[in-house]
Amino acid sequence: MQWLSASLINAGYMGKAHIIWDKGDEKDWEKVQLTAMMRVEPMFLYRCGERPSKAADGCYWRLMGEHPSLRVYQLEVEDLHGNGEL
Repeated sequence: MQWLSASLINAGYMGKAHIIWDKGDEKDWEKVQLTAMMRVEPMFLYRCGERPSKAADGCYWRLMGEHPSLRVYQLEVEDLHGNGEL
């Protein structure tokens, strides 16, 4: 996850971040996601299975296409119109 660390540092972020290693088994990650959102800490998911587990209500997993594996996602909050970031 050197790539992810370098990306955060490059963006000027020096705080706490969260990463989930997700098997896509629909495990309930909602509590972890809500905690990260309340603390305004970025949350990432590495997809080990075919598709990521469901995001918390009002959120979605945005694929980070810049990562060569195409398995890294960032948790994003939908805006009032459901069109993406705030």
